[in-house]
Amino acid sequence: MNHARLWVHGVAIVIVAGSSVAGCSRNDAPRLAMPAAMTALAERSQRSAGTLSREHNVVIDVRESELETHFDRIVERCTVDAPHHCTILQSDLSTGDSPSGHIRFRIDPAAVEELISFASSLGRLEHRSTTVEDLADAIQDTQSRLEMLTNYRKQLLELQARAATNVDAAIKIASELSKVQTNLERAAGEAANQAKRTSTDIVTMDLVVAQRTAYWRPIREALRDFLGNLSNGMSQEITAVAYIVPWLLVAVPGLYLVRFLWRRRGR
Repeated sequence: MNHARLWVHGVAIVIVAGSSVAGCSRNDAPRLAMPAAMTALAERSQRSAGTLSREHNVVIDVRESELETHFDRIVERCTVDAPHHCTILQSDLSTGDSPSGHIRFRIDPAAVEELISFASSLGRLEHRSTTVEDLADAIQDTQSRLEMLTNYRKQLLELQARAATNVDAAIKIASELSKVQTNLERAAGEAANQAKRTSTDIVTMDLVVAQRTAYWRPIREALRDFLGNLSNGMSQEITAVAYIVPWLLVAVPGLYLVRFLWRRRGR
């Protein structure tokens, strides 16, 4: 019986020791032991892009008649660019009253300039900007939490192996392992996302209709809608006359009556 109490007491000590680790990961995502592939990705990220996350915004002026064609060419170029891991995160094409195209990519940093140069050759580069965010603190925090949680998980596994015959202790350890496992899996996703953000760049590309085309658009639309607008104008005039006629039947005799009374009074 004393032996069982010692096991339970040991479990309680380990759980209390790990509560601070779990508390640190309550708002942030920790992770399970990083798989070899994920570790390699993180190391490659540190070597190639360091801890910087870059996002590029580009605006390209194109002709309205070529908007859809150029949009498809840019999308296709990214689709076939497997060596640079080009991925389309979002694409939107509008050919209505406000024609425009919007494409969002994720691509290796080495291929960013080539992609932007290709898109710019299809029209005219109107605007370009780059935003850089340093993830050094976030990455360090994630790695620290991963190490603490991994060590805590190792201690629990060792304690679980020694407490195999103690039901109460095994239940407490299994419950704590479940919590640690959840935190580790969350951290795995966070670490992978940080590695992806530092090893690849985001490019947001907007295709806008050329100003020279936009200048003539209102005139073309007015000519196109001329007959319809003429028809609407005539119908509104007919409607207005229909509303006015009843008032004329009252107003005209009234005016004659006022004129008659005024002349009579003048005599």
